[in-house]
Amino acid sequence: MTNKKPANGGGGGKIVHYYRKTEPVHSLLPSIQEELKALGHEAESAKIEMIETESCFNVKLTESLTEEQSKVLTWLLAETFEPDALALESSFLQSRDDVKKPFYMMELGPRMTFTSAFSSNAVSICHAC
Repeated sequence: MTNKKPANGGGGGKIVHYYRKTEPVHSLLPSIQEELKALGHEAESAKIEMIETESCFNVKLTESLTEEQSKVLTWLLAETFEPDALALESSFLQSRDDVKKPFYMMELGPRMTFTSAFSSNAVSICHAC
């Protein structure tokens, strides 16, 4: 993990970003290509060779984490069998040096202020530890 300084968030806390590399749904690429063709973009559809995905966790901190708290948070956000697929403040998709062809990045998902069941459970776990 890199130790890049976190961005400042509103409300007196700072927001740190954890990125977890994920496997895209098997049918995602064919579905996107099919939808583009249906919209009349067959040439663009043929240009898409692969899709990579990652999840971003925006963690608002009111104070710096201790080493033990950082370990617990990393354990909570990392995949059990792929702990190296989690990075602090460094997107796997933006830091690709091996890509020679042009690529496009699209971010999808809820706003940072959106609370999901996962985030509610994660906050509860963090408060309990």
